[in-house]
Amino acid sequence: MAILRAGPFASSSDSFLDEPVTPSVSIVPVNCANDTSSSAWPWKYIKLVNVGIETHTGCTSTPNGNVPTTTSTNSNNSNVETATGNFSISSSATSNHATTVDIGFEFAYQATQSFDIKITYNGSASAIPGGDIDPSIYIRFDDNQTGGGASGSPSLSGSVTRTLPASVKPASYSATLYVGIGIEFPDDICTPSSVSANASATLSIEFL
Repeated sequence: MAILRAGPFASSSDSFLDEPVTPSVSIVPVNCANDTSSSAWPWKYIKLVNVGIETHTGCTSTPNGNVPTTTSTNSNNSNVETATGNFSISSSATSNHATTVDIGFEFAYQATQSFDIKITYNGSASAIPGGDIDPSIYIRFDDNQTGGGASGSPSLSGSVTRTLPASVKPASYSATLYVGIGIEFPDDICTPSSVSANASATLSIEFL
């Protein structure tokens, strides 16, 4: 069965779009099934890496006593990447109070027959050299398939194999891995914590 080639990018409402100036998860590249060998129409995906860091800086005096102070930074990056075979996405970060790492990918495809992909996920969170970990520590894998989620703490690893069905119109697949960790403030809240809150995440994608 012949398929009218869509793309090179598509949204939920338009199958024939050019690549946007700014990458967006609402406009994703359209691929030919699992064929990563074409130089004329490279296999592309949206890569997402978001990192949040909250740093304990000391304290400030109030009428009710000293309270801890923090500063926060967030980086949200999305890029269009080219795959020439299996690929992976990794990120890690550390702070002395709270750290989050959120990675993911999304792509669209057309296919005359179904094909399989395997997603392996590894996330971990730790406090070094030791500290009181906030109970909000959380690791979660999700994809856009029914029943695709998994969660754990302080580490999570596993894999899922997905059969992506044949589709004339661009169909999409996406997956994310979130790792978050926070540590309690030290007894001396006016001295910045010396404990590291570490978060790391890796997604590996294999074409079967």
